[in-house]
Amino acid sequence: MYSRAIWKYYLDVNMFTLPFSLFFGFTSGIFWSLIIFSSFGILIGYIGFGAFKKNEYFGYHNLGLTKMNLIKKVWTINTSISFLVLLIYIIIN
Repeated sequence: MYSRAIWKYYLDVNMFTLPFSLFFGFTSGIFWSLIIFSSFGILIGYIGFGAFKKNEYFGYHNLGLTKMNLIKKVWTINTSISFLVLLIYIIIN
């Protein structure tokens, strides 16, 4: 049950993070896009989620998930994905 809630939060936060990272990637390159996706983009996603879906935090709190716990999980997943994509990019080039 918690994995479904975490997955929903992950998708909602990355709904804001991914376009920001892609825009940055088109202007600066894939390396900086991955750095933004795994670090600063999460902050953008957090701010966007707080602005548009703030009431959903009550549901996560009722499940026992804090904001910090959710952000740590999103950061871990995004960093892992970025690291794997960067390794693939290095191997291909």
